[in-house]
Amino acid sequence: MFQPIYIFFLALLIRFLNLYFNQIDVSTYLVEDQLMYWDWSLKKAYSVDSVLDPSMLLERMPGSFLFFQFAIWLVGENLFNVLFLQIVIDSINCVIIALIAKTINRKLFFFAGITAVLSPLLIIVSSQILSDTIFLFFFGSYIYFILNFSLNKKESFFYLAGLFLSLALFTRVVALPLIFLTLLYSIYIFYVNKFHLLRVIKIISFFLVISFSLSTPRIINNYGSYDTFSLTTQTGSHFAYWVVPGVLDFENNDKKKLYQKKIQKLNKNLENETNPFEKSSALKKEAFSTLFSLDKKSIIFAWVKGATLNTFSPSLMLDKRVRDIAHPSFYKNNRSLTKWLTKVLYDESFLKYKIVLLVSSTTSAMFLFLTIYGVFISFKNHARVSLILYLITCYFIFVTGPVFSPKYIHPVLPILIIFQSLTLMKIYQFFYNIFQKDIEQQRVP
Repeated sequence: MFQPIYIFFLALLIRFLNLYFNQIDVSTYLVEDQLMYWDWSLKKAYSVDSVLDPSMLLERMPGSFLFFQFAIWLVGENLFNVLFLQIVIDSINCVIIALIAKTINRKLFFFAGITAVLSPLLIIVSSQILSDTIFLFFFGSYIYFILNFSLNKKESFFYLAGLFLSLALFTRVVALPLIFLTLLYSIYIFYVNKFHLLRVIKIISFFLVISFSLSTPRIINNYGSYDTFSLTTQTGSHFAYWVVPGVLDFENNDKKKLYQKKIQKLNKNLENETNPFEKSSALKKEAFSTLFSLDKKSIIFAWVKGATLNTFSPSLMLDKRVRDIAHPSFYKNNRSLTKWLTKVLYDESFLKYKIVLLVSSTTSAMFLFLTIYGVFISFKNHARVSLILYLITCYFIFVTGPVFSPKYIHPVLPILIIFQSLTLMKIYQFFYNIFQKDIEQQRVP
């Protein structure tokens, strides 16, 4: 009964101490996208009082910006206080992760809860002004309810899954394909459990209405103003500036230079284009044209590289204090892991960063073992109930592609923690059985 409370307050304490020992100052603490999230929130993005260009706002979904605006209204324009509210949300996320694990095996609650509490990635991301933490709250709740639906077949769980998926989509557009993935999964559930056709139609209809409820006004507005059903203008730039360059890392320099020239020429031609969705579409078209012209092996290698680095790279490298330590830029070294590691390991000016990297890599190796063995246990003992977890993980690995950052694995961290918890429980049971045998042997006269 009290386990969720213990997990929540332990998570809150650890996250508060992490915040306390950070230098939380807007001018020095916020970098890159965090500055944009803070600035847009102060300028009341996506509200009736917004002072930003409406076309600029088409790049993102409103959810996280409205959350930060609410936080600023509640605690004032104080970065530390706003982040404190966010770590409260992340502490709740730890409880949600434990509850997700409990749906698979009741004994997993403690193991998953403690693993989430101590997760470096959750701790670090919760101390940053980004959409990740609030998105995980909605997305984790969706996972919890869709798992409960698969186990109990109650319609209410399916509708609640749709509600939280709608909130997740309202926060990040990456959740959109999951609506249709969930529908495919639900059809499997309906078929296995012999649901009546009319009941299936009713459930799916309600689910779709709920899932698109928050995003429908934006879809209608975008279609009326820009003649598109797209939710954001991010797709084109994502593929053109991040995905394709990641694949080109496995091609020769001539192809890289040719692509750069094509993008430069395209951007010049698009300078007078007033429709941001047309710009996105043109960039996406050029990106896909290039992708389809490349060696398929390069595409496969790029995706494998991205999935591997995102899943198992040390999350500690995201911490502001670590990033402030002198180190070579991964992207300025042509995304070459070998070249980057060589500089870190053999250049004495990066000694402090090297020590941090080696220590954090050791913990990452441990989590790698826990995850891989946990996947094996899951397949062996919980494959049917875990099917949706496998589908979600594969989706995020696919959609992230060759774009590299440890934070991209954040949405599926609850699932990875479940796999890790299965291994931890197995280890605990192993040593517990040995301990019990020793006690029994000592009792024998």
